[in-house]
Formats: sequence, structure tokens, C-alpha cells
Amino acid sequence: MIARSALTVMAVGGATLLAACAGNPQPGPVSPADIPQLEAERQRHPSDAALMTQLGMAHYEAKSYDRARDVLNSALAVDKRNYAATVYLGLAHEQLGELDQARASYNAAAALTTSDQQKAEITNRLALLTRKELQQAAQRAISQEAELSKQPPTENSVAVFPFRYVGADPQLQPLERGLTHLVITDLSRVSRLKLLERERVQTLVDELKLTEAGRVDPATGARSGRLLRAASVVQGSLQDVPAKEQLKLDANVVNATDASVVGSGSGADKLQQLFDVEKRVVFQLIQGMGIILTPAEQRAITERPTADMQAFLAFSRGLEAEDRGDYKAAQGYFNAALERDPNFRAAADSRTLNDQLSSAAEITAPQLAGLQGFGAPPGGTAATGRAQTLSSMTINTVPSTGSTLGVQSGTTVTAVTTTPPSSRATLPESIGSTNPGSPPLTGNIIIIITRP
Repeated sequence: MIARSALTVMAVGGATLLAACAGNPQPGPVSPADIPQLEAERQRHPSDAALMTQLGMAHYEAKSYDRARDVLNSALAVDKRNYAATVYLGLAHEQLGELDQARASYNAAAALTTSDQQKAEITNRLALLTRKELQQAAQRAISQEAELSKQPPTENSVAVFPFRYVGADPQLQPLERGLTHLVITDLSRVSRLKLLERERVQTLVDELKLTEAGRVDPATGARSGRLLRAASVVQGSLQDVPAKEQLKLDANVVNATDASVVGSGSGADKLQQLFDVEKRVVFQLIQGMGIILTPAEQRAITERPTADMQAFLAFSRGLEAEDRGDYKAAQGYFNAALERDPNFRAAADSRTLNDQLSSAAEITAPQLAGLQGFGAPPGGTAATGRAQTLSSMTINTVPSTGSTLGVQSGTTVTAVTTTPPSSRATLPESIGSTNPGSPPLTGNIIIIITRP
């Protein structure tokens, strides 16, 4: 007879072995309501890493993130290769705003992944975490503005502010993002310059809650540049010229140290010639900065992102939607851009990133931690008891008398045996086990739960 409850897991190939346990069945996923019982169990079994993981998960679901963090750290002190505990620890750190520690936990989880799907899920989470890190960095910069203003900027660094659209056509408003992306791309062709990421600058602008006028004010640009430790800031506006049915693009390069304008550019033409206008303005800005381009740099800057202006507008709308966290809408816009121009590389790259952000935002904590099959599986009836995948390890126990084992393959759960303690040898105890009498398994995870 097993003297205590135990939960152990072993990766095998594509089915799930579920144990229905005698005594005190607890169907359904771990929840805050389980905390008292789990705390009591932990007092009796303080070294049970799986039990501590369940307790940490329950505290996470209760939004007691500091408690979850502490318990999950204890679980990992016992079993450093506990994948679910590692993932939940990252999630707890994330909720607590401890983003550096969250990144460290996710990187540790990445090293423990056992499938391409798990690797992709962790990679997606890290992409979403980057957005939170940018927001936290912007908030920190604003709170430390007095100190940052005294620090020298990063040499040759340039921050491009989101351009301001001044016009009456709301369909052109998203060009604020698209033009910003295009100017950053073109200036990044200059080897001498170090361009800050568009998302980083946009996040700061959002945190500062700048007025429309503030986005083209040299003093505001200089202040923002100092917060970003940028040497220069590019600011500009796009406005309608109704009399000529044109769009006019104006831009300045502002020295972040003293707010002086060191370069400017201007151009106007019809919407379909917007790329030509942008190129002319960029060359004027570079000349104002006193930079002499190489022939290769000149050629690179003249490259167009797409020949289809409607594709560029869709791309711009995608950036706008992504910035406000509407990843589903952004996906539709990026897809529309690529339908019009399959060779639009910036749209393809943005769609890939957006897909990562969308997937990370939609996945649940149990799914991210690899916990599948809570309660009854779709289309089947799970055995009584809680089936949870907590980590990958060797099975070290057997069910207590009266426990029913079942093999889950897809949505079907089949009972295979009722196992008394004496039949330990009939259970697989390591990956690829060939123990006589072992039930045939064709799946990914074996889970065995035992209770007194």
C-alpha cells in the first residue's frame, strides 16, 4: 500500500495514461479552492515537488502571485527539470512585474521543451514578454528622467517619432505607422547610424501621452530623445494639400541634447508617389546630419518596400492594430497586404511576429505549461480523479489498491487494468519500457496518480 499520494509523469510517445484513484476524488483542474488541502498535504510531504507545483498553480489561479512564486521556487529546488513549475514561475514573475526573472524562467523552460510545439509556445511567450519589457522600460525612463537627462546619449543613435497625419481622410491615418517604419528602415541602411526600434519609441510616446502637436515639437523630441538616450530624434508630419490632391511630408532631425534642428526635409506629391517623396526627404535629412553616403547605401535607400500602395496601406493598418494589442485585426491586415503583394517582406515579417504575439496572448497558463486533459477529455470520459501533466520524469510508484488505469489515445479513454500494489512490474517505469504485461502505448504522456 502506498503511504501517501503521488503524481508522476513519463514522456512516452502519443497516449495519456490516466489513473482513477480510490478515495477523495477531486475532478477538474487545480483551483484556489484546492489550496487548503494542498497546503495540508505539503505539510505532510514537504519534499514532494509535484505537490508543490500543484500548490503553486493553485496560488497562481488565486492571483496570489508572490505566494505562487515562492512555492514554485521550492518545487524547482527539489526538481530543477520540472517543466510546468518552470513555466508557472515565469508567469508568476510576469504578473509581479519581475520581467527579467520571467525571461530567465522562460529561457530555462525552453531548455526543457520536448517538442517543437512547446518550443514555439515558449518562443511566442518571449515575444509577448518583449512588449511588456518595452512598456516597463518606458515607465522606468519617465520616472528616472532627471537622472537620465544627465547621461550622455548613445553615439549616433536615432529615434524616429511616429509621424503625425494632419488631414481629413481617416483612411490615411495609419500611414503614421507605415511611414515611421519606412523612415527607420531607410535610415538603418546608413552604417554610421544606430536606429532605435519603432516599437520602443512608440511605447514611450504612448506612455508620455503626447498631444498631436507635441509629436512635432523640437523641445518634446529632445526630451524624449534623452529618455531613450538617443543622440538625435526624427520628427515629422504628413498633411493633405487639397488644392493639388497631394500629400506633403515634412521632417526634422532634432539634437536631443539642446533641441536644435540639425536637418530638415520636405516633399509633396500624390499618394501613389509617396515612396518617392519619402526617399527625397530621407536623403535631405541625411545631408543635414552631415553624412556622406556610399554608393551601396544610396542604392539600398532607394529600394521600395512594395510596388502596391494599397498593400502598404494595409500593412500600415496592421501596425496600428498591433500597437493597440488587436492582434486578430492586425493579422487580417498583414494577410491583405501579402495577398496584394506576396513579396512584401516587411508585411511577411510583421505577420510572423504578430502570429507569435497572438498565439501567446490566447494560450492559457495550463496549456503553456503542457497540462492537457483536465477532467474529461473531449468526446470521452476520463477516470475519476485529476489527470495532470506536471513534468517529465521516471515513474517511481504505482497506484494504490483499486486504482483503474486507462490509456487515452486521441479522445478515447480505455480502461486496461485494475492494479493492486503487487503488480508493480506490469507498469512501464522508464521511457521505452518493455516490461512484460505493460499496456500498449502510442502517445506522448503517461500520467499516474496514486492516493491512499
